[in-house]
Amino acid sequence: MLDMLEIQDDQEKALRYFNRIIDSFEEQNINPTPLNYYIWYQYYKGENPQFRAEMDAILQDPFGYHDRAGRRLYQTYFADQDMEDQLGFDKALKRLLEMMAKRIQAWGDKLEEQTNRLESCTDQLSADNLDQHQVRKITSDVLSTANSMQESSQKFTAEMSESAEEINKLRQQLVDAKAEALKDELTQIGNRKAFNMSLKELTDEVINGETEENVYLILSDIDHFKSFNDTYGHLIGDSILRYYSNILKRNQIPNQVTCRYGGEEFALLIKGPDIEVPIEIAESCRKEIEAAHLKRKNSTEPLRTVTASFGISKFKAIEEPEEFVKRADDALYHAKKSGRNRVVTELDLELLR
Repeated sequence: MLDMLEIQDDQEKALRYFNRIIDSFEEQNINPTPLNYYIWYQYYKGENPQFRAEMDAILQDPFGYHDRAGRRLYQTYFADQDMEDQLGFDKALKRLLEMMAKRIQAWGDKLEEQTNRLESCTDQLSADNLDQHQVRKITSDVLSTANSMQESSQKFTAEMSESAEEINKLRQQLVDAKAEALKDELTQIGNRKAFNMSLKELTDEVINGETEENVYLILSDIDHFKSFNDTYGHLIGDSILRYYSNILKRNQIPNQVTCRYGGEEFALLIKGPDIEVPIEIAESCRKEIEAAHLKRKNSTEPLRTVTASFGISKFKAIEEPEEFVKRADDALYHAKKSGRNRVVTELDLELLR
């Protein structure tokens, strides 16, 4: 991921920005995370007018700035900079490969030189009338060249091993960065980008006949979440989102992808034989969140009951993935419209038509 604290401005200017950030964080009780520092640093730099205008609007809102606003601003205006991870990896890998190529060339040149010396020694030994002194000299040259070849080979092997380790480290760093880029920061499950990638991968398998299993989508939305935020505040709202994502993870089965679709909405992609599988998962999650007795930290006063609604659809090989998502969204909308805290499938909607 983008290193939030890698700021390229001169030291005096950067220090001035950070002093203003610290004052603002204290005045507005803002969580001092690297992402928040990064957002506020960019705000005080003022190099992106559109971003600054949206930030100004947030600061004028009664709720002001909060973690979720920061994450949304980052995704909107700065997330594309994560491509620097890939570019940085490519450059570092290119440098390593160039260095390895030079080492291989140098080792090859030296090996050729040493081989020529051995061939020369062989030619000399085949000559007639060699005296004892000449034989000893040729033998010494052979041994010296053999030792030199062994040392060169050992050095070359060590250098190649070191380079291979460096490449593996770079590759792991890239894997970690990509995994982090596909993770929702608040809930630590897949983000919208992870959902889009998984949606394409799973639907392509069905379209191409690579699987005999069905693919189902569950869209879930926490009921009256805005009202919950208005009543208890965004920090409690964030805690609810984390708690609910843990429920989804606890009920996860093999061949399931669990993602935060956006805001208080979650998406579960499931491979299974029939629609009863996603229905059971949705019902289990629905009952568990409804039965939860949640309280504020350091308080015995319970929060009001949290419920969630669910919409389920099955992918058809003849359709576009967007239609698949829309049918789940239609089912979710009907669940909301018909009283919330319930599971509705596309089959239920067909029976109502």
